[in-house]
Amino acid sequence: MRHCSFIKLLSLVSCAALSVAVTPLDSQAQTGAPAPALSPQTAAASAAEPVAPEAQPATSRLVWNPAWPRFRSIGYALTGASVLGALAATFLVPYPDDPHWIGGIFGDTVVRNALRARNPGLRDGIRIASDVTMIISIVQTGLVDGFLIPAVDGSWNVAWQLTLMNAQAFSLNILVATLLFKAVARARPPYADCLEDPNFDPLCDTGSFASFPSSHTSTTFTAAGLTCIHHQNLPLYGGEPWDTAACVESIALATATGLFRIIGDRHYMSDVVLGAAFGFALGYLYPYWFHYQYSEPDEVPPPNTPVVWGIVPGAERTPYGLSVIGLF
Repeated sequence: MRHCSFIKLLSLVSCAALSVAVTPLDSQAQTGAPAPALSPQTAAASAAEPVAPEAQPATSRLVWNPAWPRFRSIGYALTGASVLGALAATFLVPYPDDPHWIGGIFGDTVVRNALRARNPGLRDGIRIASDVTMIISIVQTGLVDGFLIPAVDGSWNVAWQLTLMNAQAFSLNILVATLLFKAVARARPPYADCLEDPNFDPLCDTGSFASFPSSHTSTTFTAAGLTCIHHQNLPLYGGEPWDTAACVESIALATATGLFRIIGDRHYMSDVVLGAAFGFALGYLYPYWFHYQYSEPDEVPPPNTPVVWGIVPGAERTPYGLSVIGLF
């Protein structure tokens, strides 16, 4: 089975139209005609009646901070290069014919023996569950949070910037994971069992050398990193505590995905740990470095206070001598 996770990327890159709000001018300002004079009785009645506040133009709840750099030409070029690189790594770089690495490291074997499902049907069910949790993570981050919520709010610029950030992070994740698959070529955990019994697992003859790292885990943790950094800087769910809850929920979903990949016997613990580490780093640090960090005010040093000093006659408690006084 070839690594086909790139398909999920295509649902993330979508174009957003810009909306322009037009506020009509005051009718008196348009015509320039003076307001008609009121009789004393009418003026008194008008003064007694409460005046309704003027209707304010509708504003978007989500606003892109002017301090955050928007995508420019270099950003579009890098995003396109990431997508093309992920495509090339997926479809043009072949898998090796033989594994370069077999077996576990550190506590991999112990964890596998403790957690993996023994029943082939149960392993299949757990693997399907990991597919579901991964898809939920991508849809929540890329479609719901990154596009639909800003679009419903009318914040098309926010929707466009988030979509581009998500697209680049997910494509970089696919690029890194796929290149590691084919360069490291680590055999999956049941490789030795499949050599002895080709019927040991329904997937014995598929994806045998794509264990390191776990791309399901790296993808869901990329989504978790994006979710946390976006909700930390934008009230996508209306503010606290809901935006913090979105971050916690996405991390829990990603953690469950990693556990499912171990229980389903598709990855070692070390595959999952590395996938989680670089996936979350991609999702969280990339938007922070290039966009969100600029919302933090720089420390402004206190203004230099001029030094004023002088010599006056007299000393403490005596008229004799001299004293030096100053303002520092």
